[in-house]
Amino acid sequence: MRLSELSTESGVPIATIKFYLREGLLEPGTPINARQSAYDDSHLRRLRLVRAMQQIGGMSIDQVRNVLFAAGESTLSRHERLGVAQYMLPPLVEAPAGDPLWDEVHGEVLALMTELGWLINDFSPSLNALTRSIVALRRLGYRDGIEHLRRYAAAMHPLAEGEYRFIDGHRDLDEAIEATVAYTVLYEPILLAVRRLAHEDVSARLHGRRPISPLDGV
Repeated sequence: MRLSELSTESGVPIATIKFYLREGLLEPGTPINARQSAYDDSHLRRLRLVRAMQQIGGMSIDQVRNVLFAAGESTLSRHERLGVAQYMLPPLVEAPAGDPLWDEVHGEVLALMTELGWLINDFSPSLNALTRSIVALRRLGYRDGIEHLRRYAAAMHPLAEGEYRFIDGHRDLDEAIEATVAYTVLYEPILLAVRRLAHEDVSARLHGRRPISPLDGV
């Protein structure tokens, strides 16, 4: 297909596709003549991936470039290539210098990962994000963050196993990376919404709230 057809098929404006080509985020097409090139399904897949990382994942051009570089690096395992995509997703939390409470909580989080037997890199961005949240709880006087975390971990791991079975079903690496981004970013609001609905239900049951009928007020 030609550039205009690639734009129509992908829904990405021609000017944006040209920008991706200049930035090296999209491989050049096969030259047809001095002014035109032909593109194929691999370009469509790569466009979907780049757009997913930018629009869904909120990644910068440099972050997208890093993910694509890792995707093409044959010395990395599939786990490492998918991991780079997840590591580039926000929030990217940096550890503060000289904060004893942060160091204490971070150590507790790492110890819990070891206790659970989870294979986690010490530099995983999610460890810092998790530490920040528990530090905030501690500063508000809540001391049971780690205990909650142990229960959440027990509930979340089976969900993660199911999601990654789906992701691993995409043998094409671009599609697998796109699925990783989509599952990470788009499903997190779903998990939050379901948790809040569960809170509403538990509160209603604890306090004897009468279920609302559709006919109430009629």
